Amino acid sequence: MGVEGTRVGGGRDTSGGGGDTSGAQRGTSGRRGDTGHTIREQGDTSRVRGEPRVDLARPLLAPRRTAGTEPPSPSGFLHASTTPEASEGPSPALPSLPFSPSPPRSLPSAPAQAGGGRRSLDGAVPGRSGAAAMGVSGSWALRVGLVLGALALLLQGLRGWLACKRYEFQPAEIAQLARHHAGLDHELAFSKIIVELRKKHPGHILPDEDLQWVFVNAGGWMGSMCLLHASLTEYVLLFGTAVDTGGHSGRYWADISDTVISGTFRQWKEGTTRSEIYYPGDTIVHQAGEATSVQWSAGTWMVEYGRGFIPSTLAFALADTLFSTQDFVTLFYTLHVYVKGLLLEANAFISTLGC
Repeated sequence: MGVEGTRVGGGRDTSGGGGDTSGAQRGTSGRRGDTGHTIREQGDTSRVRGEPRVDLARPLLAPRRTAGTEPPSPSGFLHASTTPEASEGPSPALPSLPFSPSPPRSLPSAPAQAGGGRRSLDGAVPGRSGAAAMGVSGSWALRVGLVLGALALLLQGLRGWLACKRYEFQPAEIAQLARHHAGLDHELAFSKIIVELRKKHPGHILPDEDLQWVFVNAGGWMGSMCLLHASLTEYVLLFGTAVDTGGHSGRYWADISDTVISGTFRQWKEGTTRSEIYYPGDTIVHQAGEATSVQWSAGTWMVEYGRGFIPSTLAFALADTLFSTQDFVTLFYTLHVYVKGLLLEANAFISTLGC
């Protein structure tokens, strides 16, 4: 009975003809189920011990099909095949892992650019970086050109305004007045000159309370000035030095004339190899755009008149004060007295309008 039951469990049909045989079949049938369970357990054990092989040479979505096995499930599950030593019969169904098919992956490609350009590794498009740089430089060149053009138009308009403007003073007038008092003590001469200027040009000469001697450091030399009249296009001042001094005259956008009251003034003009000395009563003319070397002996005093765009002369007059002596008190005095002169001239202009 035990042998027959074993054969039945092995898959052969050995049913007999008697009732006992039927009972034996039923018992054998029960044992057959146990035996089948044992085989499945052995198959599982073989899979764990033998580490089931997966054929990597074949696509994962198309596992090898053997006789007696079911085709792969349409759900896309991946089945692993066990080793041949697991069982002689059909391979039992093994636990499957869910698998979601995905399209083959490829390296990312650079996005297409307008005009067919490609991006390099740093994100730049060959051929377009140079064009972008040219565009930036072109825009800057356009801006610079516009600024230069605007400045040229402004300067041309300013020159036209200076040429047709009516001026309060004349160079010959100031020179003649200074020559009339040349040779006198400089303080006495200055007092008489101020009185006569106020008579001839009322409302255009600063009052006594606003007259102030202010140091001037420019071009390497040091002097002192007393401003009498100032506007955007003219100025009249007293100038001199109590010590020997000299340096660069500066280059201005204004015509400047000086008439010596006392002392001596030496000038070395650009492009020459000799200097000239001027004495009391002499007038020295410094044209716009010229540059000379200047030297004053101690006790030299003079009357100076300038005509042109006067604010352009402040850069030279204040350069040494800002970057050398750093005498900001003198800087304040200079600007303060110049503003007073501008306000006085503005009041005189308004009074001529009848306001």
